[in-house]
Amino acid sequence: LRTADLQILAGLYDDLGLPADVIYLLLCHCVERAKAQWGEGRRPTMRQVEKEGYHWAQMGLFDQVSAAAYLRTWSRRRQKMGAYMKAMQLPDRPPVEAESRYITDWMDMGFPPETVAIAYDKTVLRCGEFRWAYCNGILKRWHEKGLHTPAETAAENAAPKKEEKPSGGKNDWMKQYL
Repeated sequence: LRTADLQILAGLYDDLGLPADVIYLLLCHCVERAKAQWGEGRRPTMRQVEKEGYHWAQMGLFDQVSAAAYLRTWSRRRQKMGAYMKAMQLPDRPPVEAESRYITDWMDMGFPPETVAIAYDKTVLRCGEFRWAYCNGILKRWHEKGLHTPAETAAENAAPKKEEKPSGGKNDWMKQYL
């Protein structure tokens, strides 16, 4: 470790108040993430470790129990990401960081991969291609309405639309023509 690396670790300990055992878990977690993302032999930069350390401090992970619980949750979510990527026709690669944030938000809202697949289809039909932000907007609207399962979204989509009633005015022929 270089002097700058040691300063970062000391900052995590002194400035953020992370105990040494939690810093060890943090380092192991960052190494595993780097290995999964870039392959064997690649190590995370100390900047990445520092950034993740600040994230842990914001979440209040100041003891081994809470850090271990977070790591278990993170691992479970990571395993589920494949199903979400498959639902969006992207099964051959792991999600990049921005995609992971979207998928994590959708998991937090309570959407299963099947509902995300429906939103994916709607996005592609409307936009002609997949757009993460558009799909996210669909899912946010469904979340606000309390629709999370495919059955709930199907019932909402099958609801009859309000039809315009003719006004009976003298310009009706114009409206029909247009």
